[in-house]
Amino acid sequence: MIQDITIYSIITEKIKGVGVKKRLVFSFIVFAFLVGCSSDQGVEDLSNEDSSIVVAKVGEDFIHESEIDMMISDMPKRYRSRYSDAEMKKRLIDQFVEIKVLAAEARKRGVDKNREVRLKIEFLQDQVLAREIRDDLMDNVQVTDADIEQYYNDNPDKYSSPERIKARHILVENQNDAKAVLEKIKKGADFADLARKSSTCPSAKKGGDLGWFGKGKMDPAFEKAAFDLEKGGISDVVKSSFGYHVIKVDDRRKAKKRSLEEVSRSIDRTLKKEHGENMLSEVTERVKKEIGVEINQEYMESLEKVETNLSEGDVTKEPEKKEK
Repeated sequence: MIQDITIYSIITEKIKGVGVKKRLVFSFIVFAFLVGCSSDQGVEDLSNEDSSIVVAKVGEDFIHESEIDMMISDMPKRYRSRYSDAEMKKRLIDQFVEIKVLAAEARKRGVDKNREVRLKIEFLQDQVLAREIRDDLMDNVQVTDADIEQYYNDNPDKYSSPERIKARHILVENQNDAKAVLEKIKKGADFADLARKSSTCPSAKKGGDLGWFGKGKMDPAFEKAAFDLEKGGISDVVKSSFGYHVIKVDDRRKAKKRSLEEVSRSIDRTLKKEHGENMLSEVTERVKKEIGVEINQEYMESLEKVETNLSEGDVTKEPEKKEK
C-alpha cells in the first residue's frame, strides 16, 4: 500500500530532496488529481489522447508508457538508471494504478468536492505550473563565450592560487637557546625530534609542523625568513614577536592561475544560474505588478506579536478569570 503521508509532508520532503519513493508519490498524486479533476475545472484531459503504448487502464482512463517515462525523468539523475529495469518499472505502474484507483474512489465519495481537498489540489496545480515556468526560464538562459571570458577576467582571485609553503619550526624564548638548537641541527640532529623536545610552540607535538600557508598568515619577520628559503632549507635564528625561531621549509607550491579552458564549464554553470535567477526575479516582479499583489500587513504584524509572546512564554499562562 501507499505510504501514509500527508500532502504537505510530501511537498516538504520533495523540496528537501529526500527519498525518491516519496518524490514519485508526489508526482503521481499531482498527476492523478489534476487529470481526475480536469473535467470539473474545464481543463482539457490529454491523458487519453496519448499515442504511446497503453500500459494499464483504470476505469475509462488509460495509463501510457510516456506518463511512466515522465515520472522517471522527473527523478534526480542518480536514480533514473534504477528504473530502466523491467521489474522496477512494473512497480511504478502498480503504484500509479493504485493511486488512480484510490483517487477514483475518492471522487465517487465526493472527497474532491471537499473545500480543503480542493485547496490542496489547487495548490499542487499552482506548484507544478510555477515549477514548469521556472525550469523553462532556467533552461533558456544563454551564456556566450564572451560572457565566460569577461567573468574570468573580472574575477582573477577565484581562479588563482597564491604561492604557498609547507614549513615547520622550533620556537624558544631566548637567542642563545635558538643558536644551540641551530647548532644541533647543523650537526645532523633530526629537526622534527628536536622540535618535539625543545619547542615551546603547540606545534611541537607534530614535530613543529605548521602545515601549508600563504603570505599574510604569519608574523612578518617569520614569514619573510620562511618564504626566502628553498625547499629543504633551514633558516638562521629568526626573531619575531613570539620569540626566537629556527625554520625549515619542507615543500613549496608556486603561484598558479587556472586557464580559461580549465574553468569555462564551471563559469558557464555559475552564469546560467545567476542569469536564470535574475530573470526569474524580473518575471516575478513584473507579473506582481501586472496582476496586483496585496499582503495583509495587519496579519503579518499579528504573527510577529504571537512570536514575541511565544518567546516570552506568555501563551503558556492561563488567562486570569474575572470575578462576576
